[in-house]
Amino acid sequence: MAKYSRPLRMPSNEDRIYKMRMYENKLADNIKAVKTYDYLMRSAEFAEQNIKIGEGRAIESREEAIRQCREQNLEMRRAKLQALLEGEDQLLNDEMKTNSMTLAERRSWLEARSRALKQKQNAEACQKDQYVQEMMDKAWRDNADDVRVQDSKMAVLRAVEGRKRQLEEAVARKIIEEEENRKLEEIMERELKIKEQALLAEVATKAAKREEAIDVLNEQIALVGKLRSEEQAAIKAEMAAMNKRWKQEEEALRVSQEERKCYLKQRAQMTQQANINLRGTKNKEVDADKKFEAECRAMQEAQEAHEILQEKELKEAQKREAKQYAAHLQALMGRLNADDSMRNAQFKAEEDAEWAKREAGWKREEDQRQRLWKRVHEERQNQLREKDKIRFEIEAEKRLQLDNNEKMSKMAAAEKERQLAEQRKSKQGMLDVLEDQLRNKQAQEIKAREQKRVEFEGIVDQEKKYREKVKCEQAAFPFPEPNFKHKLVKWMED
Repeated sequence: MAKYSRPLRMPSNEDRIYKMRMYENKLADNIKAVKTYDYLMRSAEFAEQNIKIGEGRAIESREEAIRQCREQNLEMRRAKLQALLEGEDQLLNDEMKTNSMTLAERRSWLEARSRALKQKQNAEACQKDQYVQEMMDKAWRDNADDVRVQDSKMAVLRAVEGRKRQLEEAVARKIIEEEENRKLEEIMERELKIKEQALLAEVATKAAKREEAIDVLNEQIALVGKLRSEEQAAIKAEMAAMNKRWKQEEEALRVSQEERKCYLKQRAQMTQQANINLRGTKNKEVDADKKFEAECRAMQEAQEAHEILQEKELKEAQKREAKQYAAHLQALMGRLNADDSMRNAQFKAEEDAEWAKREAGWKREEDQRQRLWKRVHEERQNQLREKDKIRFEIEAEKRLQLDNNEKMSKMAAAEKERQLAEQRKSKQGMLDVLEDQLRNKQAQEIKAREQKRVEFEGIVDQEKKYREKVKCEQAAFPFPEPNFKHKLVKWMED
């Protein structure tokens, strides 16, 4: 009898593996795209931060330059105002001093002032002479070949030293920039590690959940396989028991038929032997024996027919039982197939639900990524708009600053013109005062010279009168004895 074998269903692992491979490839592509976009966004953010820092530093440097320019202008204006006030104060003090001076004091003061002016003129002349000497030395150096070669060598050495200093400054600046870039790279690497750790933790969590789901599915598959193997073992055991029972029934039927045949054969032999034994002695019983034999034969035929009928009925019963068993097996197979289809449908429904859940998770993650991408794109657009706004504000501030600088320069020019006018006015006033003083001085000098001349003429007249008086008095004296000096030692010679 052929053994029952459950039809093999197509495994669903291939579709699952294909979908898993597609999911892993898509996940790898998405992770790569996210990493690339994340790197680009980090680079853009750091570039944006560096641009803001550079713009802030440029604005600070411009503000510092403007502030220094303002301070320098204020210092210059203060110095000029202080010099002007000091000059006016000095002039006022001089006027007050000269107004309370006597003629001699004024003369001495003017002489001291003239000496100071002369020293100043001498100093300026010395500076001019020094400048002329320097120019002449320069011309001499330019015309002298040896000196020019030496100067060119020294200029080359100074240029080399300057270039060396510039290279050292560039190296130092490059070291500082490399240090800043290294710190920036460390910050970027640290942020990247944090994000990678978060991503790895998320991937590990998803992998753990996936492993748990796979373990649950494997357990379910193992349970289903175990149930199927148990059902197949039970079916095989039941079929073996039924085959064994059928074989036992067939063997019992064959043994009973053999025993019945042996019994009938022995009885027929006994009957024949009895007939043979009685044939010779009992002729009168021949008819009865024939009749009895006919009856026995009829009984035997009836018994054989009855046995054949029983055997036929038994075979039909066995056939009906076999058909019933086959129908039972078919019904059992139908139920098993229904159970299998129900289990397969349930498993497929669970698998479809799991895949729908996964696809919903993937869709949710894709939606999250799309929302994240949109948010990042919107943030980038906002950053660009903010950057344009800041650029426009900076340009407006620059224009306003330029207008303010232009106004300040105009005001400074007007102030300078006013100061120059005041200086010219004050200088003109001082020049007028000095001219008045010089005219007064010249008048006083003329007056003093005239007075000196008069005094000198008076002195000359007095001297003349004195000489004439002395001459008159000498004329009244006796004639003096001549004094011969060489005769003074004449007595020594004698």
